[in-house]
Amino acid sequence: MDITNNGPVSFGGPAQFYPMNNSRQRWLLEQLPQWEREGLLTADAARTLHERHSSDTSQLGLAQVVIGSLGAMLIGAGLIAVIGYNWDDFSRPVRLLFAFLPLLLAQAFGFRVLQRGDSCAAWVRETAAVLQASSAGASIALVSQIYNLGGEWPDFLFWWFLLSLPLTWVLRSHAVAIFYLVTTAIWSVNQIVPGRPWQDSPLIYPVLLLGLLPYWPGWPRKEALSISLRWVMTISALIGLASAAVFANEQAVDYPRYHSEAFLWLWTLSAAAIALFPLNQAGIDEASRRKPQVVLGALWLLGYGVATTFRDVSNNILKGTSHALELPWCWGLLAVLAGFALHACTRRRWAVLAIASLALLPLIAVPVVGQGETGSSLLSWLATLHLSVIGLTLILLDFIGKRGASRLGTLLLSVLIIARMADSHFSLLAKGLAFIAVGVAFLAFNFFMSRHQHHAAQT
Repeated sequence: MDITNNGPVSFGGPAQFYPMNNSRQRWLLEQLPQWEREGLLTADAARTLHERHSSDTSQLGLAQVVIGSLGAMLIGAGLIAVIGYNWDDFSRPVRLLFAFLPLLLAQAFGFRVLQRGDSCAAWVRETAAVLQASSAGASIALVSQIYNLGGEWPDFLFWWFLLSLPLTWVLRSHAVAIFYLVTTAIWSVNQIVPGRPWQDSPLIYPVLLLGLLPYWPGWPRKEALSISLRWVMTISALIGLASAAVFANEQAVDYPRYHSEAFLWLWTLSAAAIALFPLNQAGIDEASRRKPQVVLGALWLLGYGVATTFRDVSNNILKGTSHALELPWCWGLLAVLAGFALHACTRRRWAVLAIASLALLPLIAVPVVGQGETGSSLLSWLATLHLSVIGLTLILLDFIGKRGASRLGTLLLSVLIIARMADSHFSLLAKGLAFIAVGVAFLAFNFFMSRHQHHAAQT
């Protein structure tokens, strides 16, 4: 049940260690001498802990990176302002010199950083990378202005983030990687215009994301990625794939109705694929907060599942699904989802598989979509049954000694009961009494679980 994994715990097997953040490392190293003097640790144990958690100056410090990046951007903005103040007095050759001189200086600085290798502090590498990325964007803009090349801002943005991508690898810059992820997502949203060629549309977003392949979750790396970079990558992927789904649907001019429901289901397939993205064993064992692709994907799928329990919503979803199945983009997502699901089976990621399978429920009811309310009722009850099984499983796992999430399961069942009552034809009094009963049951279960966990901890 990797979706509820809260960290590395190992009893009776090989221990698993994950990197501490810098503040915890410093605190631990400060305590070791005192613990050794008090006899809490032997000299060998203290030395082993010191070697394992010794401070690594190559790792990123958030404050240093932010200050370094901000300083680099302020320097670039100041240079542009100074040059712009006297811009009209310069000849074209002088303007070109000012367009390329900051870029050349930034590259010289970056070359010096590369010469120093791993001895160079991480914040210095980030500063050099941000300076080069900023000066590259400024050079593109100035050359375009000098020669009156024209163009639109998305074209400028496209070439800017594409030229900045190598800095992510050459200088190992997380700041430029975040810039690349944010700008590709913004560009993809802007390209949702019917009639664009596919190579100038959000359909190429997956290709752009390949530029950061070693940053993807599950890819073997020497150092752990920061949580902020993981979250930015996940959000960028969600936005980029959603933009591609909307564009693919808008291109299909034969779908005047239910087009929004069609790309809603395409979004759900994308969320399922992101949640099931292949992970190695170390990635599976990480805490959920370090797996934003699982957290955000599961949240979307559970919300989608609860919404599907309403008959009106399920009716529109079915009609949108039947239209989406005629799109090549849809079949591409299904193929990717099938591959990810097979990999998840080999890794025994049953919890994420159970939640991701919510996206496929409309395929069961699509054959009866033309039979009045039969299809919508079938999909509604399928979603209700599926969510009920997930909720009960999360509760029961805690009682049989497995890793579960009883409170999450209870919350899911409570939301499900409320949704079904709201969609029923019972009187307002009956609904009110049902809501009160569910609320009391939820509070009682929460109290019971607190007592049960306290008793388990004592024994």
